[in-house]
Amino acid sequence: MNKQTDNKISILNCALKLFSEKGYESVSVQELVNMANITKPTLYYYFGSKEGLYNQILVEYYDQLNKLLNNVCIYKANPESYFEDIYPILVNLASSYFIFAKNNQLFYRLVLSNLYMPKSYPIYQVMEKHHFTQYDIIFKMFNNMASIHTNLKGKEKQLTWSFLGIINTYISLYLNDHPTSLTEDLAKQLVHQFMHGIYA
Repeated sequence: MNKQTDNKISILNCALKLFSEKGYESVSVQELVNMANITKPTLYYYFGSKEGLYNQILVEYYDQLNKLLNNVCIYKANPESYFEDIYPILVNLASSYFIFAKNNQLFYRLVLSNLYMPKSYPIYQVMEKHHFTQYDIIFKMFNNMASIHTNLKGKEKQLTWSFLGIINTYISLYLNDHPTSLTEDLAKQLVHQFMHGIYA
């Protein structure tokens, strides 16, 4: 990597740390340049603005996440076999989120905070175009499942939000030092509960 690339990566890493700890609104440009040990003109040269810097962080990480989801959310129908139909893809999806969150903990804190960002925030429009792509990918997966399992028709959006809600709850507990391990076994338990309800 050349010096310019190194500088950009360093700035992105510093900004990610600050944004994940304090939120976008509470981080000043001065804090960013102080932590990255650069000047304001340098930050503006690479990213144009604080908003441009935040957007680049989202691009870098949401692209990784959404690429992962596109690879995972491929439904291959086999309705005659429970363990070869919906169940394995949901386990794989939950496990993939767990691995991604463990490997990108600072970014995933941003993901969780984005869930509660008011639409009135100036940065909401920047976040929205990246964040909600994952919901579209998972919605399409449930839509494909509903073409085989007709009892799911009309529930695809509800299934998308509720399944991600469960996943994000466990990740949130993990990131806040709750004694929760994001393992494949937990993913299996989560999916079993999701598919069969409270009496499972």
